[in-house]
Amino acid sequence: MGMNKKIFLIIPIVLVMSLGIIGCGKKASDKAAEKAIETATNGQADVDVNNNTVHVNTNGGSWEAGDNVSLPSNFPSDIYVVDGKITAAITSTETNGYTISIETTQSVSDLKALYDQKLKADGWEITLSMATSDGAAVGGQKNNRVISVGINPGDEGKTIIVIGTYTTES
Repeated sequence: MGMNKKIFLIIPIVLVMSLGIIGCGKKASDKAAEKAIETATNGQADVDVNNNTVHVNTNGGSWEAGDNVSLPSNFPSDIYVVDGKITAAITSTETNGYTISIETTQSVSDLKALYDQKLKADGWEITLSMATSDGAAVGGQKNNRVISVGINPGDEGKTIIVIGTYTTES
């Protein structure tokens, strides 16, 4: 496994730990979080902690998590993004992939139906559409691209939706 792939795997774990540090709301904790991530990646990451949000950039991609996360600028336009609060965003240059996590108040069943409809309308072939007592999933493919949408109930009447897409080798 190359260094970029190792860093790509390490960063989300360190992000979760850092968000705990950030929750303290102290400027010193921002610097501690930045230092923890930079140390964990042997200096291979550019880290910025600001306004309860962690931003990390490496040669392999970027990660963002916290209170002020934006949709990645190159996120594919043929993937519907439900209204809600984006809580995490990951971009991978190796797979031309994206993963975003959104918190919304829409129900699991409504979101599943919405993504079945929107993906099909945007030209995706639906390869998976299922609902369980714990959540729902919708998957699809389009040319050499794959998408997965996971929908799960969250806390306080909220629903968490995770959208992941990447390009397969052709």
